[in-house]
Formats: sequence, structure tokens, C-alpha cells
Amino acid sequence: MPVTTNDGSIEHTAGDLEVLRPDGQAVRLGSVWAGRPVVLALVRHFGCIFCKEQVGRLREIVDDIHVAGAELVILGSGSPQMAGFFAEDFAIATPVLTDPQRHVYAALEARRPPRWGFMDPRVAVRGLKALVQGHRQQFGNPDLGDETQLGGIFIVQPGGEVAWAHRSAFAGDHPSNVEGLVALRGAARARAA
Repeated sequence: MPVTTNDGSIEHTAGDLEVLRPDGQAVRLGSVWAGRPVVLALVRHFGCIFCKEQVGRLREIVDDIHVAGAELVILGSGSPQMAGFFAEDFAIATPVLTDPQRHVYAALEARRPPRWGFMDPRVAVRGLKALVQGHRQQFGNPDLGDETQLGGIFIVQPGGEVAWAHRSAFAGDHPSNVEGLVALRGAARARAA
């Protein structure tokens, strides 16, 4: 299934998918971008060292995201309970949702490398950097999510138009905050024009 329709929208491919809040309540994904643009951050899993680093960085720009008229929404693949623990651990004030079946990941064409793909030297270098920053990897708990799933960042306009996308090519491959904010501001200007 293609990620976007001819008009660049993911409303028909991903908007009707149900995701879960930490309390287990189902939410239609399209409802998160229905009234405002969304910076949708797909994290690998809730125990991922790289995801913890990424979310720590994204928290630094939440106010900038809000000033641009958007909301940060974090989506993982673990259990709702783990989504709740993740939100608590990081004191995240923006929505944290989960997609245990990874239907959203598939609809948005997030990559899923073979296990040997994690032997990429870039993964080791970025992992060491995250470790030095104090982040820790958690293994072996399937409730955390799928350890082989990669994530991405998507700027989604009301109506489901994808204004910008970054699909991780390897674990730890995340755009910089500056790159994301430039894309978000550009999307806001295009929407206003």
C-alpha cells in the first residue's frame, strides 16, 4: 500500500488506523492531526536507547513546535502500559500513543532491517554517544515493543497531507531538531499561503 495518495495525503492509508493511549483506549490516528499539524515521532520501541535520546531532544523543542501551531505526538510499538511508563519517565506532556501491531509503521513505510542490520558501525557510534549522555537500552521485554522496527519523523498537516518525512535508515538515524523545525516552519508557511 503506498504511503500517500496522489494528493500527498496519508488520511486514507493511515488515518483510520487505531492506536492506543496509555490507558488502553483506542484512538483513530487521523484524529491527532484533524485540527492542527502534528510532528509524529515513530520510536522503535519504549526501551530503545536511541528513542530515549531522540525524545529527550524533542522535549527541548516542544515549545517551538507549539509556537508553530503544531503538536508533538510520540508513537511506539509496545504495550499501553509501557507507553504510560515511557511518558512518566520522560515527563512528556504531549500525547504518547502505541501501535502494538505496527500497522502505522507499515502504512508509513518505516523500515524494518534484518537483525544483522544492527551491526552497522553507525549504530555502535550513535549508541555509545547515547550511552555517554546517560541513556540505557532495555532488552528482552516484548511489552516494550519490536526491537527490530525502525522509526521516523513525519510532519502531518490537517487532512493528512505529509509535509515532510524522515524514515530512519538505521537505529539511531534521527533528524536534528533544527532540520525538523525548519521543515515545520516551512510547512506552516505553505499552509498559510
